[in-house]
Amino acid sequence: MKPETVLRWAARVWGVASALLLFAFAFGGHEHLRFTAGEAVAFLLFPVGVVVGFAVAWRWELAGGLVTVGSLALLALYVLAWSGRWIGPYFLLFAAPGFLHVASALLAARRGWSAAGGKPVEEPRDLGSVTS
Repeated sequence: MKPETVLRWAARVWGVASALLLFAFAFGGHEHLRFTAGEAVAFLLFPVGVVVGFAVAWRWELAGGLVTVGSLALLALYVLAWSGRWIGPYFLLFAAPGFLHVASALLAARRGWSAAGGKPVEEPRDLGSVTS
């Protein structure tokens, strides 16, 4: 089995597990979801941005992985600017499938195969010189 296939499916399974646990944390309690503006921004980055990245990665692996990793990075910068603290390691564990999706897509691209469809990537066609 190809390494990118192993990474892809590990990321998918871990992503589903992370998403379900994040949804349980976010919506499973008896608390009301009433956010301040700052909390709403943080909530949109994590867990919403991370889970959206997981969903996108099922079709477009690199794009979804970058959405997840980007959301995590923006959250880290936002929390650092807002409170002067760094995010904890558990945020990285929940978002780790995004890193696996990026790695899988890059490995597939390096081998010359598309990350989404498993078909060979076509070489660019020479259209000749066009002068106007």
